[in-house]
Parts: sequence; structure tokens; C-alpha cells
Amino acid sequence: MARALPFAHSVSRHGYRAVESNKGGLNVLLIQSGIGPDKARVGAQHLLAGASWDVIISTGFAGDLGSGPIGSILIGHDAMCWPLMTTDAVSTPPRILCHPDWVKTALSIDWIGQGLLRNGLFVSVDHVLTHSIDKQTLGTSTGAMGVDMESAAIGEVAQKNNLPFLIIRAISDGVDEDLPVDFNLFLKPSGWAPGVLHILTTPRSWKGFLNLYRHSKLASQQLTKFFERFFSAISMRPASPNSERGRQ
Repeated sequence: MARALPFAHSVSRHGYRAVESNKGGLNVLLIQSGIGPDKARVGAQHLLAGASWDVIISTGFAGDLGSGPIGSILIGHDAMCWPLMTTDAVSTPPRILCHPDWVKTALSIDWIGQGLLRNGLFVSVDHVLTHSIDKQTLGTSTGAMGVDMESAAIGEVAQKNNLPFLIIRAISDGVDEDLPVDFNLFLKPSGWAPGVLHILTTPRSWKGFLNLYRHSKLASQQLTKFFERFFSAISMRPASPNSERGRQ
């Protein structure tokens, strides 16, 4: 996404690494919140309290729960958290709606990239889904098209601050694809040593890492291509009165 920003430069906001661009008729702030719902929620709370933006966007990679090609772009219609780790019977979690006007704008982009633009439900979980069977089960249970760890948390904060919300993510791993290692090991400092050791002592995982690298590179390229067109399209929109023009 940063590659798509005109005249972007690195900044720091509330201790977060960020990229800012205020050229070409746009004021854009891109924040690296970190992995997982807790980090995303805290980062959004710091940045959005008392702020005025045209739209808050959750972007990055996503796991596919449907049948789209790697690198395809998913435009969220809504998002919800899914309590996969609980054994208690729970009702369907509430959904956080994306702003319909911004969804329409994103879907109207003249897209010639990988696959067709897809619109639907995102489900956010609190851990990395390592095995394909987990993604298949989640897709069947929720009817969602994509899974990530941050969108629902960011959407909740945007909703509380009465700010329009949008999800634009690219598929980096398919619904039938196992990840080469349990990346949950790396979400805590104590997990890095056993995680690295597992990788070094499991040669069969190396091919999986190469495939994941290729998929992530393609997803990254597609996100850049999409946001170049997206920023070009919205730069022609009239600015909202009494608000900064911004994108997260």
C-alpha cells in the first residue's frame, strides 16, 4: 500500500511506525498496527480518538475461505469476530458494517488485476489458522469469504468513533493450503526460539515457505496495483467539510 502513495515519507504516530502522504489531493496515514486483534484495537484507539477522517481502512493480507486465486482482492461488506477457541455455546457475534458508499467506490475500480474483485463477509480470529481444515470449517460455519486477525477490532473502534470503515485485503494463502509452520509460535517473544528451531530442523517446511513467499509477494503486488487505482479514483472526490482527507 505504501508503494501506491504519492510522495510518501516515514513518520511516527503514538509510537507506531507509519507512512504519510499529503500530496495529490489526499492526506493519507498508513499505520503498522502489529499482528492480532489486541494490537489492532489499541492502535486504532490511540489514533482515532477525537480524530476526523473520511474513511478508516483495514488492509493487508487475508486467508481465503472461498475459491479465489492467490493475490485476488477482497472488499469487505462487513466483519465479525469468531470465538474459535471457546467451547461454550455462543450466539452469532454481531457484525461490523463497512460503509456502503466506500464499498461501492472500491468495487467500482476499473480492475484488471488477479481475479475478480470479491465482496462479502470477513471473519477475524485471535490466532493464525495453520491448517486448511480450520479454514474450511470456518468458511462453512460463517459463510465468510476471508479471514484475518485485525479487521473486526479496527472496525469496532471506527464504529465507536462514528467513522466510516472499509476492508481491502489480498489473498496470501488459499483455503486448501496448510501453512508451513505454526506462526502462532512467533506471536510471543518466548516462542521465537522453538519456532526457529522447528523451521531449521524440518526441511519439508522449506518448500512451503518458498510457496508462501511467492504468494505473499503476489498479494503485495496486487494490493499496490489496486491502491494506485483506488487513490487515483478518490482523489477526484470532493473533500468532506470539516474533515481531513485520510485513509488508514
